[in-house]
Amino acid sequence: MLPIRNFRVINNICTSGDLCRIILEPADGGKVFLFKAGQFIMLQLIDKGGQDKGTRAFSIASAPCESSLKIELGIKAQGEVSSGLYDSKKGDIFGVQGPYGTFVLKKESLKTVYFAGGVGVTPIRSQIRESLLTGLNQDILLFDSGSYLVDLQYHLEFMKMSEKYANFKYIPIVTREHPDGWPGELGRINEQMCTKYIQEYTDYDYALCGPKPFMDEVKGILLSKGIDLAQKLRFERY
Repeated sequence: MLPIRNFRVINNICTSGDLCRIILEPADGGKVFLFKAGQFIMLQLIDKGGQDKGTRAFSIASAPCESSLKIELGIKAQGEVSSGLYDSKKGDIFGVQGPYGTFVLKKESLKTVYFAGGVGVTPIRSQIRESLLTGLNQDILLFDSGSYLVDLQYHLEFMKMSEKYANFKYIPIVTREHPDGWPGELGRINEQMCTKYIQEYTDYDYALCGPKPFMDEVKGILLSKGIDLAQKLRFERY
């Protein structure tokens, strides 16, 4: 079993009423464990008396190449452990065990389409940043879906990255509002929406993370286009 290390909160950035970005560093002053882009940790909520109040899995949102001294988590407050993280203050301590998971960056892929639903974007952000920051020169297309604009936790970052990197195209999707001057798509993801951006489906590998209904819809679209999901799709249910 992997050891549990204490990590300290060094920043908590609130992005909406239930979303935040948590930056953690090892409390022992050492370096962060080695991990692959897309992997997750088990995080332990510790009360003031040092007792374990629960453990939950959280994907690492930062890329390995930028995470030797700290890691970032993208959090949605929807349970005791995630709410404890959402309410955390600088200096708070959490137990961290990991890394785990096989939903990782496929470095040999030349072209990848990522589908992110809600907070399922966190492991996908890690993979995309690792690919772009390390110069893998992969063609990347990201569909990032949320109910409202505030649910797209990394929207501004992805917009800037798409301007900086010619090989990265970002398609934001909102399903329950129509923001002024919206540059992306509106409504639930569907075949027509995908085909606007994917000309030859068989040219790509695919990666998917989000709620089950979102994932089922995407899988159905890919199957209808003749994609062998066992060979061409990596996925993780959030």
